Amino acid sequence: MVNEPGGWATGLVPSDDLLRLATAWTIGLDTMARAAVAAVTAAAETQLRSTMAEALSGKFADWVFVDFLTTPPRRAVSAREPDPGLIAALGEVAGQSCPVISSAVSRCTPEVRASIDDEWMLGGLPDGRPVASVIGARSVAVGPILAGDAACGAITVVRGRAGPRLGFRELGVLSQIGRLAGVAAERLRSVPGGPA
Repeated sequence: MVNEPGGWATGLVPSDDLLRLATAWTIGLDTMARAAVAAVTAAAETQLRSTMAEALSGKFADWVFVDFLTTPPRRAVSAREPDPGLIAALGEVAGQSCPVISSAVSRCTPEVRASIDDEWMLGGLPDGRPVASVIGARSVAVGPILAGDAACGAITVVRGRAGPRLGFRELGVLSQIGRLAGVAAERLRSVPGGPA
């Protein structure tokens, strides 16, 4: 029995699981929209990296790394609760030195790890400490940035111990964002003067 057209049936209340699912999808779609704006409005590769990282950090991820496989490698880092010194140190870590990122890039396939089983999977800081331990990583997802048939970089999102683990839903969102970033990177590389 329904109270009014489009209303809830009498006695039916949305469950906590349904509310969590709706919240997760809303966050994912909002993140994808912000990433699309970052991809479309970027005027240089540097801006694309930084605005893409900022678009994903917050409700979607505690930490975001956007790596471009250039020589030298270039990385943007953003965090829900930024620590300038740690962000600078993380910016020096090459994506290729991180096993989970390197794997996703070499296979051109997104990866998700709901649990961190190797404290070195995100590489090491210049001072020798494992990134995963220092940032309190609980789960990680990596989406390759695809330009044509090859990966030109990767977007890595990390969640800590406070929020829900990353899963296939977030990996799907991240995969689409990686494609958006790849199209934007190709566009920027075709601009006279090349990427900056």
